[in-house]
Amino acid sequence: MLEVVQAFSQNKDFNEAREIQQQILAAYEQDFSKHAPNAAVPRIRMLWNSIRAQLTKENKKFTYGLIKEGARAKEYELALLWLVDCGLVHKVHRTAMPGIPLKAYEDLKAFKLFLLDVGLLSCMTRLRQDALLGGNELFKEFKGALTEQYALQQLKTLKCIETYLGVTQKST
Repeated sequence: MLEVVQAFSQNKDFNEAREIQQQILAAYEQDFSKHAPNAAVPRIRMLWNSIRAQLTKENKKFTYGLIKEGARAKEYELALLWLVDCGLVHKVHRTAMPGIPLKAYEDLKAFKLFLLDVGLLSCMTRLRQDALLGGNELFKEFKGALTEQYALQQLKTLKCIETYLGVTQKST
């Protein structure tokens, strides 16, 4: 996403930035078939393409049935793990209560998936910059999804966030 920021800071052109975001998304999708197990690729694509709708629905948790009618967690487990392991999505579990450590109160059956970048999410949804910057009466619910995505990204940049949440920090 650094390329998007650099291009926009130099040229102040939203269209150029969006074009670069589209190229990044296309490259990610090409990587599915290059690096993932062949049998998992169709499910990875379907799961990936469902994320934008998942974030705006009223239920506020990931639902496999939105990927494909009748879909079950077992069918998409490998696809989900692949996207998480590659860092393309973040899986955030709901908690039963706001206790410390939060990890102890995780509801492992209920979670949301977030993309790695808020700009890519707006690109995936084809959100126009005038709706984002100028406001629009119809642009209310998705604002919440973008806000959650942005907040997650900011929290992920904090080096010690896992410690505060009671999560063991991964070694890198």
